[in-house]
Parts: sequence; C-alpha cells; structure tokens
Amino acid sequence: MLLAVPYQTIEVANIAIKPFYTDKKDRQLAPIHYTKGGITQGFTVLSPPILVASYDSSINRLQLNITGQRAFANKIMAIQDLLSQTDTNMTLQRLCSQNTLTLYLFPSTPVQGSKGRTTISEIQPGDTLRLAIRFHHVMRMDTSPPFLRLQHSVPLLYLL
Repeated sequence: MLLAVPYQTIEVANIAIKPFYTDKKDRQLAPIHYTKGGITQGFTVLSPPILVASYDSSINRLQLNITGQRAFANKIMAIQDLLSQTDTNMTLQRLCSQNTLTLYLFPSTPVQGSKGRTTISEIQPGDTLRLAIRFHHVMRMDTSPPFLRLQHSVPLLYLL
C-alpha cells in the first residue's frame, strides 16, 4: 500500500535524507524518507488539484501551473531547499518554481479519471489533475558542471 502525505500536513522537519551510497549502476544516491508518529516510509506527497500547462512527449516533461496553489508551491520549494543541502558544493535541479511544477513521465503513464482510464500523452493544457508525487532519492550528477537531481515518480494521476 502506498502511503501519501497530504501537502497541507507535511512537516519539513520530518524529512530525512540518508547518506549517499553507490548503487549497482555506479550512481551516487541519497534516499529520502518521511517519519511521523514512529512510522518511517518513502516520501510521497498528495497534491491539490493542479492545472496542466503542457506535456511534451519528446522529453517526457509535464508542466503544471501552480500559480493558484501558493501553499502547495511553498511547501514543495521548502522541501527543495532542504534537499539542496545534501551537498552544498552542488546545485539542485529544481522541479518547482513559484508558477510551475515540472515532472517527468513516460507518455504511456496511466491516468485514471471519472470517465475511465487514459494516458498522460492524451492530457491537454487546461485539464486538472490530482497526483501523488513520490520522491525517491537525491542523485549526484557528475557532469560539467555537476548538479543534484531529485529522482521522482508519479504513481497516481487522477483527471478531474
């Protein structure tokens, strides 16, 4: 069962970033966990209804307009600020700004709705989605210049 924390109840102090380790693919990863009431779990956030700005299947990028969701945007930006401290020598590639939340999803990602099931590639600008965003790891990218990437997935998309 996937446990998701509604964005309104997230306490940034309950987010823990574990030490970096090297995985089988030789990537440097720092797992992200959320602890509350003695329960530690992976970190999944339940969003408010958000308007779709665009989806570009050539780069798998979903952009959501969060202008009208200031509390949600502020919470995600506070989480990013915390995660950026995992390695102060590197910059975190941010998913969220004041106006836009950017997520990366394959075109075949399923979307459930009251009218049945579709895929993210069928979603149009102006549609409203509610989603669960799972933050997995902070990954060190040893490129030039080096940066940190927030690895995420979206296990639940619901078209309103």
